[in-house]
Amino acid sequence: MRRDSKICVAIAPTNTSELAMRLDEAMELGPGFIEIRFDAVEPSELAAAVEKALEFAARCRLIATFRPEAEGGLREISDTERIAFWRNLPDGFWGCDVESDAVSWAEHPNKIISRHDFNGVPDDIEGLFDELAQADARAVKLAVMPSDTAAAMPVWKTLLRASERKRDAIVIAMGDAGMWMRILAPSRGALLTYASVDANGATASGQVTADEMRDLYRVDEIDESTQIYGVIGDPIGQSLSPNIHDPLFQNAGLNAVFLPFLVKDLSAFIEKFVHPRTQEAGLDFGGLSVTMPHKLAIIELLDELDESASKAGAVNTVKVEDGKLIGFNTDADGFLEPLKRCVRDLKNLKIAIFGSGGAARACLSALAENGAEITVFARNAAAAESLRNDVKYSVAGLRDGNDLSGFDIIVNATPIGMRGEFESASPVPEAKFSEGQIVYDLVTKATDTPLLATARKAGAEVIPGIEMLISQGLRQFEIWTGLRGDEQLVRESIAKKMRR
Repeated sequence: MRRDSKICVAIAPTNTSELAMRLDEAMELGPGFIEIRFDAVEPSELAAAVEKALEFAARCRLIATFRPEAEGGLREISDTERIAFWRNLPDGFWGCDVESDAVSWAEHPNKIISRHDFNGVPDDIEGLFDELAQADARAVKLAVMPSDTAAAMPVWKTLLRASERKRDAIVIAMGDAGMWMRILAPSRGALLTYASVDANGATASGQVTADEMRDLYRVDEIDESTQIYGVIGDPIGQSLSPNIHDPLFQNAGLNAVFLPFLVKDLSAFIEKFVHPRTQEAGLDFGGLSVTMPHKLAIIELLDELDESASKAGAVNTVKVEDGKLIGFNTDADGFLEPLKRCVRDLKNLKIAIFGSGGAARACLSALAENGAEITVFARNAAAAESLRNDVKYSVAGLRDGNDLSGFDIIVNATPIGMRGEFESASPVPEAKFSEGQIVYDLVTKATDTPLLATARKAGAEVIPGIEMLISQGLRQFEIWTGLRGDEQLVRESIAKKMRR
C-alpha cells in the first residue's frame, strides 16, 4: 500500500473466503485505503469476516462500512443489526463509515459521517454538509447523483468550500456525470476517492478502476496547477479518448490530465466550467474533444473557428488560448487517413454515408474534396439535404433493405452499434456486402459492430472506428500541445483497455 495515496479501493465480498481474496487483490493495486462493504457479507459469515479482515489491518488502512439498503447498501439491515455491528466493531480498523442516524452507535476516532442521495443533488447541498459537520466525526461524506456535469457544480463547490475551511471531506458526484470529480477531488482536499478492483467490481455508479486511477489518470500526482482537458458528449462512459491523451501527456512530461465529462447542457458547461471569462469551477482548461451530440451546437459558443472547422462545418476539437475558445476539426483528416491506407485514390468512387450529424458532415467534406461520388442515407431527409450547400451529393432514405451493391465504400456515421440501446443493431440490417467493398464504421468498440461483423463475414474489407479515433486524436494532441504524439503508445494503451 501507499500511505500517501488517496485512492480507496472499495470491495463488497459475500463471505469470508471471498473477503480474503478481494483484500489480496486490492492490496496489489497499492491504494492508500480499502473500504470493506460488510453489508454485502452473508449474515451468518459477518463475525468471521470481521475477524478475517483484522488479519490485514497492519498492511493497509481499512475502513468498515455496514450500509442499510436505503443508503445504497446491498441488503436490508435492521437498526438492531446496525447497532450490534458498530458497538461490537473491534479495534484495528483505520476508520468506519456510518450514516448520519448511526453516528452515535460507533465508537471510533476516525468516524466518517455519510449521507447518500441517489435521486439528484439536494437544493442546499452546502447547508446539508454544514449540518453533518456538526456531528462528532473526523470527516463528512456526501454522495449525490447529478444529471450531468453542469448539475454537479454545487457538489464541486461544496468540496472546495470544505477544503478552504480545512474540514476533512469526501464529496462525491455519482454516475458518469461525476467521474471527473472522483479523479480531481483528491487534488482539491478530499480525504480520499473511491475506486474499484476491476471493471466488474464497482460498488457505486461511476467508480473508476484503481489501476486507471493510479496509472492512467495519475490521481495522486494531480495538483491545482494541472491543466485540464477532456471529452464532452452524451453518452460518455464508453469513451476511449482518455486512453489516447493521458498516456500522451504523461509521455511528454506535461502536468495535464484528460477526463470524461457527461454533458447534456452544453451552454452551461462551457459557461461555468470552461470559458476563462465566465468559469466558476477554478479549473484551468486547455482544450476539449467534442463528440455526439455537440459537434454542431458548440459552434455558436466559440470565439473563433479554424479553417478546418469552417471547411468541415462541425467542431470536434476546442483549444483554449489567450482567453478564447477556438474550434478545430480533426475528424475529416482523421477519417481519411485509415481509408487511404486501403485505397489511395477516391476519385469517382461511389460512397454511401449513413447519418446526418456532425460526423457525417466532416466525412462528406473530406470525401467531396477527393472527388468521390457520395450518397447520404438518412431517416431525416431534410437534415441530410442541409448537411452542406457547397458540396455535390445525393440523398436517399434510410430503410431496411437498402441496396448497397453499387457502392465501393460504405460509411456508418450514426451511433447505431454503439454500446447502449442500439448496440446489437445495424444501420442497414438487411444489407448484403461483397468482396471488393470497404465498410467503415465510425463507432468505436472493442469488438466488431453488427455492421462490421456482417461485412467481414461476406469478405468485404472493414475499417473499425478505432482507426479514425486514433488518427484524429493524434491530431488533437498536436493542436493542443504543438507536439507529435507516439502512435504506438496510443495503440498499446487502447489495446490494454480493450483487454480489460
